[in-house]
Amino acid sequence: MKDKIRVLIADDHHLFREMLFHTLEEEEDIEVAGEASNGVEAIEKARELRPDIILLDINMPRLNGLEAIKAIRQDCPESKVVILTALEEDSYIFRFIREGATGYLMKDTHAQEVIRAIRSAYSGESLIQPRIMNKILHEFCKLTEKQDSAPEKDKLDTLSTLTDREKEVLLKVAQGLNNREIASALFISEATVKTHVANLMGKLNLRDRVEMVLYALKSGLSSI
Repeated sequence: MKDKIRVLIADDHHLFREMLFHTLEEEEDIEVAGEASNGVEAIEKARELRPDIILLDINMPRLNGLEAIKAIRQDCPESKVVILTALEEDSYIFRFIREGATGYLMKDTHAQEVIRAIRSAYSGESLIQPRIMNKILHEFCKLTEKQDSAPEKDKLDTLSTLTDREKEVLLKVAQGLNNREIASALFISEATVKTHVANLMGKLNLRDRVEMVLYALKSGLSSI
């Protein structure tokens, strides 16, 4: 039998945690490994339980989500963090993505979207709502405007190390498609897509799909 995806819910609202608990426990492939009501407890539970996925709120007592994710990513790098919050400020979003969040969802999202984000994170993908991704790209553009951009030749040289198929996969990732959708669009298997994604991250020294999107934009491969 396939192991269940073990999830830690970190949120200071008891009613919200309880709702999430019952929603996730209805899924055959997901189990709630534990709950935390503040940032300090989230770190302690992450160290103790080593969950696959951590659903992390931003506004929590004792220690906020940003400080919590820094400690979690350092102490439990194998745990994927998905932000689930009511905060939609651009600066917050970008900072969490830079700290290694695998997904970023708003609390007004549908429950099935949360479940999809958990499964995506577990399989090595990122799930970020389109309106959130637009904010990330906006913040990224502001950041790059303040920095000296790499010469266009350097970008092209890096891009030239990719095969045509890898470029196609990278473009589809930048368009927000998941592995299954990319496989269907390119008429290849999902396993092949996973291999290409892994190769892309290795060649380009990228951590996740969000960085792949940003690379595709910076290199000029995609304008989204």
